[in-house]
Parts: sequence; C-alpha cells; structure tokens
Amino acid sequence: MKALNEYIGCIHVHTVYSDGSGTYPEIIKAAREAGLDYVMFSDHQTLRGRDEGYTGWQDNLFVSIGYEIQDTDDRHHYLVFGINKVLPENLTHQEYIKVVKEGGYLGVAAHPLEQRVKNSLPGFPAITWSSLDYPEIEVVEIWNMMSHWLEATTIRNKYWNVLHPRSFSTSPADNLLKWWDETNLERKVVGIGSVDVHAAKIKVLGIFSKAIFDYKIMFKSIRTHILSDLDIINLNTKETESELCKSIKAGRCFISNFRRGEARGFRFFIRSGSTELQMGDAGGFSSGTLIVLLPCRAFCKVFRDGEIYNSEMTDHLEIDVPEGIYRVEAERGQRGWIYSNHIKLING
Repeated sequence: MKALNEYIGCIHVHTVYSDGSGTYPEIIKAAREAGLDYVMFSDHQTLRGRDEGYTGWQDNLFVSIGYEIQDTDDRHHYLVFGINKVLPENLTHQEYIKVVKEGGYLGVAAHPLEQRVKNSLPGFPAITWSSLDYPEIEVVEIWNMMSHWLEATTIRNKYWNVLHPRSFSTSPADNLLKWWDETNLERKVVGIGSVDVHAAKIKVLGIFSKAIFDYKIMFKSIRTHILSDLDIINLNTKETESELCKSIKAGRCFISNFRRGEARGFRFFIRSGSTELQMGDAGGFSSGTLIVLLPCRAFCKVFRDGEIYNSEMTDHLEIDVPEGIYRVEAERGQRGWIYSNHIKLING
C-alpha cells in the first residue's frame, strides 16, 4: 500500500467577522483542543482574517482562510480558498464559479441541495442551488453538519437537538448522494464534509446564553481527511495551503463523522500488480482488486456506478472488480461514519 500522509480538519467556519460568535484566537484554540491538523475559515464576503495575518501555521495547526460568496438573492453559496482578494459582490453565481475555476482556486458548492421538512424551524429557509449543472463546479459539500441539523430539526424536537447537537447525525442526504454518484458517471465531482459552524448564541429560559453547536463540539463532528504525498509540516504557508487545496480538488480525501469514532487510517484503493488507483484517480487495468482498510470493524458498503456492489461487516476487504466507478461507505451503529471519494476503473 502506498504510504500517504493524512491530515484531519474541519472546513466552513464562521467568525465574528461575519455571522459567527467566535474570534480567530478562540476558534484556533478550540480546533487545537479537538485534535485537528487544519481548519478552513470562510466568513461571508470578507477576507479580513487573512488580511490580519491569521493564515498559516498556528503551532501544530494550519489555518487556511477563504470566504463564502453568495449572489444578490442570498442563494448559490460558494466557498473559495487560496484567493487573496474578495470578488465583486454583483457577480452572478454563474460568473463567480467561472472566475474561481479560471483563477485556479478551490471552489466548493455549499449545502447544494438543502431541504426543509414539515414543521421546520421558522426563520431558517433552505438555501439551495437552483442547479448544479455547471462544469466549473468541481467540489461540493456532501455532508454539511449545520445544514443537516436544520434539515433534521423541527419545532417539536428543537430542544433535544440543541442540548444533544451531535446525536441526530445519521448520514448525508440520499438525494445528494444519488446526484453525486450519477454526476460522477459523466464528470468528476469531489465530495467533502463541512461543519458550517457559527456557534450562534440563544437565550435559554431568558436567563443565560448558550451557543448552538459551539466550535469544539462541531470540530468533533464532520471532518474531511486529506491524503497527500507530502509532509506539509515542512512546507511554508503558501505551499501548505496549495497542497491542501490541490489534494481536495484531486479527490484525495474522505469524510468522517467523528461522533461514530476516529477514522484516521481508513484507506480505499484499487490495485493491479504494483500500480494503485487512489481516491480521485481514474485509470485502466485488465483486472483490479478493490481494497478497503478500516480502523475497526464496521458495516462496509462498496458502490459501483451508484448501486451497492458488495456489503459486509469487516475491517479489511479485498474483492476483484470489473470496470466501473467505485466509492465506499462505512457505518457504525447504523449511522454513517466514513464516505470515500470515487475511483474510476476503466478496462485497459
């Protein structure tokens, strides 16, 4: 198995510079305490934290600062990283996703197919995309923790979900996973997990303030694990941020739900002889062996072209596979734990 460096972090974090409640020093401290290797901030329409010099290594934590774009109708939210200047606010979503792509930045479609159910919380309408059918969109949020909470929270269960902020988490939305698999049959789209944390404070019993999903709690929920050939500890700020963004765009990453356990060490690849296809890769073999390594036993599901191809309880899976587009899910306690990116195997 090819040796890869693994970096665990959280993406989509808001501060007091937009609609979050935490300062950069406070949030960085929480990220360190949660054991993260990196954190990616994305306040709305501002790069103030980047301008003030917070980008870079903060002891053993790497901080990347991008921002969240939205159009004039407050729709089509798009995260952009690796950029040094805020784009004009009057751009349409078609225009800014094109500018981000042409600039070589990392762009991520945020909470793209968000939904609301009957008796949803009032005042929190779904902020969704009218269409994702743009070739410039290369990365999407497959699992957004805050969006998931809003989708699962109603007038009836709101107090439970406020007091037990990670207990409701099950899996990414079925419609989004279906769209992701179908789209990858036509073009490559990478999936990431995000927290979308604001730590908004509310009055409880009119007496004291409580943050809904404080930063440290959210940093122990949905994480994105990045795999790299490089040891980023030895890189400077520009090189480190570039490598993290490059690895995500390549699909060399997977999503985990820390509530279900530590996922460090998960690996998924397809091997033929001495050649390996990693997540995000496409290549041709006359025959291939699909290999999954899990940190512990879990219910492992292998998907081929969007359909379940194999499923079993295991911590180590090896099966011969024909051509197709593959990804892996792992469940613990009947809840989603790990979600890989796709590998495309073409008979060659």
